[in-house]
Amino acid sequence: MGKLKQPKSITKGQSAGYNRAKKQEKELSVRMRGQLVPGSGSSTQKGDIKGCFDGLVRIEAKTTGAKSFSVTRDMVRKIEDAALPNNELPAIVVEFIDEDGNPEMEVAVVPTYALQHIGEPDGS
Repeated sequence: MGKLKQPKSITKGQSAGYNRAKKQEKELSVRMRGQLVPGSGSSTQKGDIKGCFDGLVRIEAKTTGAKSFSVTRDMVRKIEDAALPNNELPAIVVEFIDEDGNPEMEVAVVPTYALQHIGEPDGS
């Protein structure tokens, strides 16, 4: 019989989502061609990743091991307040992870006006 492995959340004293968050932000910044916001939005600049896709999008990254994730109006307003003054579209990216902290699925939540902007032939 093999040795049982403790989940990472137990070995480090933090949840698997907490342990994965910084890595998720870094990976997203590369894939979305953006820059990490210093302090992960805890300073004057808000959001986790800015300037994605040649300055089009600002992202707030979230990670959860739960079966669901609630997006609140306050979350949307905060990323809008950071994105819009910088001529960026706001997005919340939620990564769902398994009990070991491995990514399983990722979704983006954007206001419908952002979809309309992306869908317009001239981008307006």
